[in-house]
Amino acid sequence: ASAPFNPIAVAVAMQASFVARGFSGMIEHLAGLIQQGLAHEGFALIDVLQPCVSFNKVNTFGWYKKRCYTLPEEYDATDWQAAMGMAMEWGDKIPLGIIYRNQRTSFEKRFSVLQHGPLVGQDTNLAELKKILEKFA
Repeated sequence: ASAPFNPIAVAVAMQASFVARGFSGMIEHLAGLIQQGLAHEGFALIDVLQPCVSFNKVNTFGWYKKRCYTLPEEYDATDWQAAMGMAMEWGDKIPLGIIYRNQRTSFEKRFSVLQHGPLVGQDTNLAELKKILEKFA
């Protein structure tokens, strides 16, 4: 059987700017992660572990409760290699918290055309568009 998809490892490998994991059994901790993710300027991925009581009789609430631990205060979430290690940790121990944080300019701020919001909400300059399209005629 192939290994299950690991969204944390993919996000860290791609150097997403905010990568975290929380557990539905630790509501206050999870709520804090969600607040930080929403406040983060840029892409934020939060992997939420939530047991399925109907179809998964193996990875139960107790199974997660026994294995999940919060990352220690001294953990450096800006260390890419450490984050990859945490992303790959699964089984007997499952780390929770902000796994990777990469301070960089958000996608929207890197492109001046997006400074005024999404393109779909901006007025179209038809004369300018026609001039561009004529180059391909």
